[in-house]
Amino acid sequence: MAKKSSKKIRPVSIEEGLQFLEDIQRLPYEIDEPTRAISLRVPQNILRALKIKARLEKRKYQSLIVEFIRVGLK
Repeated sequence: MAKKSSKKIRPVSIEEGLQFLEDIQRLPYEIDEPTRAISLRVPQNILRALKIKARLEKRKYQSLIVEFIRVGLK
């Protein structure tokens, strides 16, 4: 069972909402800004599967993650 976070989620500001809409409009054209490093906790079995799938497709697994995020946002 997933842990429940004790942190409250703050509301989205008008500026953040507008930025979100602008970013979503760019997705179909794959107009990206420079990349930024993040730290993300991923279950080991999912990470293993991603890396194997990426190797089979002769791609980098980080690129595959970005593709999945892009599809999920569309």
